[in-house]
Amino acid sequence: MSEGRERTSLVPLVLWSATLLRTLVGFQPHSGQDNYHGKSDGYGGDYEAQRHWMELTWHLPIADWYRYDLQYWGLDYPPLTAYVSYVCGAASEWLVGPETVELFGSRGYEDPIHKAFMRGTVLALDVMIYYSAVYVVSKRLGNNESERLWILILALMQPAIILIDHGHFQYNTVSMGLALWSFHFMTKGFDDKTRVKTDNDVGHFSNCVAGSIFFCLALNFKQMTLYYAPAVFAYLLGRCFVRQNIVTDMKRSTVNGQVVKRFAALGVTVILTFLALWWPFVVYTSSYDGNASVSHRLLHIVGRIFPFQRGLFEGKVSNLWCTLSIKPVSIRRRLPEDIQPLIALAVTFLLILPACIKLFFVGRDGASQRKTCNAHLKTLLWGSMSTSLSFFLASFQVHEKSILITLAPASLLIEDATTFVSLLSVVSVWTLWPLIQTDRLQVAYVACTVIFLLLLILRRISIPEKTVTGDSLESYSWGKAIAFAFSTVMIGLHVLEICISPPAKLPDLFPVLWSIFGCGYFCLAWCMTCWRLFSTDMIQMEPMKHTKKAQ
Repeated sequence: MSEGRERTSLVPLVLWSATLLRTLVGFQPHSGQDNYHGKSDGYGGDYEAQRHWMELTWHLPIADWYRYDLQYWGLDYPPLTAYVSYVCGAASEWLVGPETVELFGSRGYEDPIHKAFMRGTVLALDVMIYYSAVYVVSKRLGNNESERLWILILALMQPAIILIDHGHFQYNTVSMGLALWSFHFMTKGFDDKTRVKTDNDVGHFSNCVAGSIFFCLALNFKQMTLYYAPAVFAYLLGRCFVRQNIVTDMKRSTVNGQVVKRFAALGVTVILTFLALWWPFVVYTSSYDGNASVSHRLLHIVGRIFPFQRGLFEGKVSNLWCTLSIKPVSIRRRLPEDIQPLIALAVTFLLILPACIKLFFVGRDGASQRKTCNAHLKTLLWGSMSTSLSFFLASFQVHEKSILITLAPASLLIEDATTFVSLLSVVSVWTLWPLIQTDRLQVAYVACTVIFLLLLILRRISIPEKTVTGDSLESYSWGKAIAFAFSTVMIGLHVLEICISPPAKLPDLFPVLWSIFGCGYFCLAWCMTCWRLFSTDMIQMEPMKHTKKAQ
């Protein structure tokens, strides 16, 4: 008991340390600082884009937000991001000065005080939404306080998430935190003491309704949260159904009526949440639109959020399309542009199918007294990791930063598959190296990665060895062999890049190699998530027993 209280008392130190690391990374350059990688017709990168959105939302009528000067960082995120930008724009004018968000005149504004304010907005939202979600979810995972503490530590110290949000400059932890909150609520409605009758009560399914609200908020903050959507839909669809052989004391007509009511409750919740967020764009007409219909105005916004005209991928992302676009395959040149989205959709659908099937049946069996809410949460995390990897590998218009969507659920499974999640975390930040170089975040990259690796070593020392079970990824020598092989490749390519200059005819040699090897590992990682979901009944799985190391 005293050990549990002692480890719980370490939580404030963990939160403070994670915040300190984020603050220190914030002193490093942001994307596009001093227009280091700017374009001739634009300025800066994501930092300037976010600042510009604060500028335009604060000054312009809401109907013009998605219409104003689209050639200069036009708004292309969903409405909730726009509303947050509005609030941040107001705070910037009041706390720092009106020159920071002056319409048109503030373009390229990079005053150090305002940069501190911008960094502060990311940090504040990170702490409020992502920290809280990770803390709540981590309390439901692991077999003891020690494991839960390490889940919290390693999830908050993820180097890729810290470097992109607090170095490069984005607000990814807001949407990921909202998604984690949704997973928490969706799986919260039943536990070991729950029996069939109580699970059929409306009060328990209301947690799924609450979870769907949080997920809609996540979708409306950043569209990449759609990577989780198939997993969420499949699980909630399963929760709408009740197996007839389980509910022996209910008539079939009652069961069918319950299915309809639950599905309707979720549908109405989603519609009302989206309607609340999108209503201003329905009511108000932009000065750019004239007498355009409501559907035309909404389709324009959707087109901004999902820019299919940009092509299969951006940068040297470690996915299938970028890898297959390298000579001699050159798939992007061989496929007509108009069918590329359809092919990407078809491949993505095939990849998400295994996880969706598993999650549907897990959700459908939620009424069984053998199931536990924490096991459902764990399965939903594995499923969302699988579908997000599917989208990252095969969907249309993928950026290298999208791997963060996979890392959010993966980070919380560190005690479930230590070697796999550890390697996934390191490979993910490694694949961001070309972007890190562009942003001049090399020092932060080395520091964050080394700190994470040291924490992994400390965890290995502090937690007693687990008694290996049949489904444990740690029990297979090939898993460790893969980890050793990819670790060698990652270190080797870094060394080669330092020692060897690429040939003049192959200036992108090293970014391409990063993409190829990163894609290779992410394909293996997708296979691992499917294997994990289907190799064992995760719901019936007993917690791992522990043995102390020999003294």
